[in-house]
Amino acid sequence: APMWRRLLVTGVLLIPFASGPAAQQRAATPSRELVGTWTLVSMPRGTDPAVTNPRGMLAFDRAGHAIEIATRGGRTQGAEPQATFASYAGFWGGYRVDEAQRTIVFRPDGAVNPNAMGRDLARSYEMADDRLTITAPPDAPATEKGMRWVWERVPPLENLSAAQRRVVGFWQHVVERRENAQTGATISETRRAPSVIVYTPSGYVGVHFPPLNRKPFAGELPTAEEARAAIGGYVGYYGVYLLYPGAVHHHQLASLNGNVVSFRRFFEIDGSELNLRFPPAMAGDQMVRTRVTLKRLSGESDMLPR
Repeated sequence: APMWRRLLVTGVLLIPFASGPAAQQRAATPSRELVGTWTLVSMPRGTDPAVTNPRGMLAFDRAGHAIEIATRGGRTQGAEPQATFASYAGFWGGYRVDEAQRTIVFRPDGAVNPNAMGRDLARSYEMADDRLTITAPPDAPATEKGMRWVWERVPPLENLSAAQRRVVGFWQHVVERRENAQTGATISETRRAPSVIVYTPSGYVGVHFPPLNRKPFAGELPTAEEARAAIGGYVGYYGVYLLYPGAVHHHQLASLNGNVVSFRRFFEIDGSELNLRFPPAMAGDQMVRTRVTLKRLSGESDMLPR
């Protein structure tokens, strides 16, 4: 596979959690300068040419959550699993920052690469104006040495509506139910590995929905069968969203499977719970609706830069 593809798969360093009171005190809280929404500008590796047509989003909240998606435009829909897996990377989970050392340690709860889930991912960072450059560390494995991700800050939208302010935040997946659209009776339920939808105050939406019980790879790079198992049933994309009364439209800019579509979801927010309902569709002899239930992890006050 081309070098940049291998870099997308393994462009992070896996390390154990830092331990001891000094380490915990130094890096216990998120960095306010990082809070906000960022879009991918380039992914150079050393002096090698940058990936053409980079696409991606990065978001940090004040409550210690982060989401990252890094890929490129023009990917082939239905490509073989290793190529699909290698050209689309990302995760969501916790993060902590050492501002003095200019390092970020991510702790993915969910990730395209199953080997990254539940492990520390260490990177260094630099900021200049509205540009954030994140770099793999010097002692990273050979396949990721010199890898950099350059992000550009996207300011919040002007005059956020009351509905937008309620939707903004990190929302963790609880359950997906297929229901009879006429009676509301549950047909089936699906649980997932830790999964999230993020709506940012800049108008972006990011999704990581990994399936349950994926196995880690035996080596650094997956075999064809391992890649197929890793992406099978994984829903991953980012894009922009628009709100209408009772409905949210997702307009994808990039997705894991390479297919870019737009779609509508009806939504209801009740306290800390968000329900997204798909438009009904015939399945066999009954009209079926899918409902995704999520719980709030953070909200508007956590997502806006200060």
